[in-house]
Amino acid sequence: MEAKMKRSLRYVLLPALVLLSGAITLTQDAIELRFLCFNERNECEVYEDLLARFSQENPGVTVAVDVANGAEIEAQLNERIKSGAAPDIARIADFDAQSGHYLDLRLFLRDAEAFAGGFQAPFLAAMRAGAGDGIHGFPDTAAMVAPFVNVALFDEAGVSLPEAGSDWVKWLSALEEVKAKTGVEYLLAVDNKDHRLVGPAMSLGARYFDEDGALTLADDLGLRAFLQILQQLLTLERAPADTLLGTGAAQDYFTRGETVMYICGSWKVEEVAAQVGGEFDWAIVPNPAGPAGGTGAAKATALVALAATDQPEAVASVLEYLAQPEIYAEFTARTLTIPAQLEVAASPIDYDTESETISAAMNAFAREVPKLQDQAIALDQHPLAAVYYEASNRNLRAYFAGELTLDEALANVKARLAEAAGGG
Repeated sequence: MEAKMKRSLRYVLLPALVLLSGAITLTQDAIELRFLCFNERNECEVYEDLLARFSQENPGVTVAVDVANGAEIEAQLNERIKSGAAPDIARIADFDAQSGHYLDLRLFLRDAEAFAGGFQAPFLAAMRAGAGDGIHGFPDTAAMVAPFVNVALFDEAGVSLPEAGSDWVKWLSALEEVKAKTGVEYLLAVDNKDHRLVGPAMSLGARYFDEDGALTLADDLGLRAFLQILQQLLTLERAPADTLLGTGAAQDYFTRGETVMYICGSWKVEEVAAQVGGEFDWAIVPNPAGPAGGTGAAKATALVALAATDQPEAVASVLEYLAQPEIYAEFTARTLTIPAQLEVAASPIDYDTESETISAAMNAFAREVPKLQDQAIALDQHPLAAVYYEASNRNLRAYFAGELTLDEALANVKARLAEAAGGG
């Protein structure tokens, strides 16, 4: 409790970070900006607090936060744009949905290069309509994939966790040794859905985009390699079959202590912590590496500026304020999210939680952000991402069930992408 009070006091006393040279010069008229926000956790509440502090540093500029239902945010934003009542700033989950209506901030930011340099380029590129170098906002949270590992089983077996940068060969060898010494049933559990399989495939060399930037699964060798690893684990009964066939949940195997490793995302940390309780120690470990390094996959939410604003300088000042590492880090800590800001991701984050396990897990996910391949960011922000995942899930289930060969399954996925790209 005392630690929480100290953190809260720190937030209140955090010095203002907007430089005087960048403060807005006010005329007689006060400026009120509208910010259309949505919550996944408590993001809008935290933004309201941070923006009240911004207004203290910039008297006469206020930001009214309108909270929308997360499932309806894109529809509401679209409706407001069409009706001529677009907000000045919006928090979005679909980067591409309104990309033709975003404001290019480059003329209004104090240091556009430094602002953009705080984030990986594919996050910013996903907000653009077509080619160009526009800066329209920034990603405020990321959702990452990485392995959950049962540390207690490693300790029981007397096996050391492979160091960061270890490849899949070393990890599978360590998992096998833990199984042999403890009698645990499975080495690895992973669901065949969404982006659990993408990171390992990319690490092993898969290229999802062609030279023109089209999502075609241009080189599937890395994906084949990881799928063959999973198929071998199934054959040897080292992985639960139902998770890859879509009838079981990999998380259940992990929280029951029946598998050493479980691949999933940062959004599951608190749920896993609650389900495991004090039954055993677990941790998030770096993504196993391959010839292309170690990467997970990442999706993000973002703050964007809308082109319809009549106060572009004020909007730019607000976004610069929120993107500052110290302010961004506070937002991350208070919302218990993964940062997409590189400086924040590389530093220890004092998460607002009493659980050391949750804090350590979230920091471990954050440390994976700077390692992301460009395509690991671009894929989940791509307009055809949902098409890829639906086709992949369906065809790979058939592959694991023995209903399709690997060649057939991947050919079907590529054909579906080509059909969707052609408007089919």
